[in-house]
Order: sequence, then C-alpha cells, then structure tokens
Amino acid sequence: MSPSAPVVIRPAATVILLREKHAVIEALMTLRHSNLAFMGGQWVFPGGAVAPSDTSDAALALVSQHDTFTCKRMRTLQGQPLPLNECLGLAIAACRETFEETGVLLASHANGRPCEPAALSRLQSQRTQITQQPTLFLEMLAEEQLQLDLQRLIYWAHWITPSNSSRRFDTRFFAIAAPDSHEVSADAGETAEYRWQSPAASLDAARQGAMPMPPPTLRTLRELQESISRHRTLDALLRAEASRPVAPILPKIVRDNERTAVVMPWDEGYAQAPGEGAAYDIGNRGTD
Repeated sequence: MSPSAPVVIRPAATVILLREKHAVIEALMTLRHSNLAFMGGQWVFPGGAVAPSDTSDAALALVSQHDTFTCKRMRTLQGQPLPLNECLGLAIAACRETFEETGVLLASHANGRPCEPAALSRLQSQRTQITQQPTLFLEMLAEEQLQLDLQRLIYWAHWITPSNSSRRFDTRFFAIAAPDSHEVSADAGETAEYRWQSPAASLDAARQGAMPMPPPTLRTLRELQESISRHRTLDALLRAEASRPVAPILPKIVRDNERTAVVMPWDEGYAQAPGEGAAYDIGNRGTD
C-alpha cells in the first residue's frame, strides 16, 4: 500500500449479549488477547468483520423472510438506505462472530424451538474451523436445520473508525437477550477471558483502570446503564429500545506535538477538526 492510498473500510458487527440474573441486568464483556493487532488487551463486546459468505445466497437462505425490519432503519454514512443483502450480512456476521468467540448460537428451528443444549454442546468443536473458514458456519446451520434468529436483534449503534486510523471498520452494534440455556466459553483465538456483569460494574472497573475499554464500548455501557435506570427489567428495556434512533458516530483523532485528542461528533470544534466526519443529529449529547 502506498502512503497516499486510503485505508479500506471493512463492514463489521458487534453483539451486546444481555441477561437478567437475580433482578440484575448484565452484559457479556470479552477480553481480546493482548497480542491482537486491533484492540488487543481491550474489553469489548463479541464481534468482527463481515466475511464474503455472510452476504451470499446460501447465508440469506438461512434467514427468515420476516427478518428485514431492522434494515429499514439502517443507513450508509451518507444517509442512503443500506442494501438488503448488506444489512442482513451484518446481522449474519454478528451471529457468526458471537458463536465463534463465545459459543452462544443465536439460531432456532423453523418452528421457533431454540437450538437444544445437547446439540449446541456437540457443535462447539466446530468453532475454530469456522473462524478459519466462515462458510462452515452456513454448512453447520443447514445440517442442523437451524435458522438465524435475527428478528430479536436490536439495532443499537453505528460506529466508524477515524479516517486517520491504520485499520478501519464500519461497525453496527446489535443488542439481544442471550438464550437462557447457552453457556459461554472463550475461544482460543481472540477471547482471553469473559465476564458477565452489570454495565455499572464494568464502567467502575474501567474508571479504576482494571478493564481497559475503547470509546465505543464505554459509551454503549453508559447508554445501557441509562436504559436500565429507566426501564428496570430486561424485557422492558428491549421493547423500549427496539426502535431507538441510531446516528453514525465517526470520531476524529487530532494530534499535535504535545497530545492526542479524540473529538466526538457532539464536541465543540468537531466540524473544524481535520479528517472525515459524520453528521450527528440525535437530540441527546454524548457523555464521553
């Protein structure tokens, strides 16, 4: 790559797995291995880049014909409607990456019956192979006669890596209640550790330096905590957030001789800061 060549922006998806235990709403946090080039040593939600197979005809065949409602609200950075195959590909990638990194399978049979724990336990051995060859995820689902359960995914946020980054991702965040019968287990490749804990506990750990987190994760946890305070239960939270407004968030990185600053779309001076930007038109202001 020549010095002047733009960095390719890769579409990606992240899943906020939620559960309610003893009247406490918790989110699954995963620690990326410290040797990873992107966000190594950071606590994040499971996720990753979209693979070509995620937008293939074989992948779309494993999606219920009703799983298109979220796509009506998804837009490109320029505000254009996101093509259907790209929208569904993001959701499929979200499910695949969740299975690879945590072992949780967001799929069910055609009659709505979730994947049984015994079958899920048997499928765990395929996670490493799927990481290396994503098309195997589709083959596994077809063999088990499972359909991806995309209707329950809630479109939560849209983050784009700053334009002067060496690696760039256009990432959609989705939230979903984790299946009760599915146990989490860290993979051997990207996830070093995982924790189920409340957003408040994760934010406290981040403030104390015990859990390093990137800005998108911190902001999402703050949004979750605010939603929990308003709605109290997980069912109420998911119902209320099903149509939440989502605007693209494209931070700018400003460097000078003395410091490096992250400028967010709601910060004063964002429009004047160098680098690619995005319009941010949601009424609430950020708390980062």
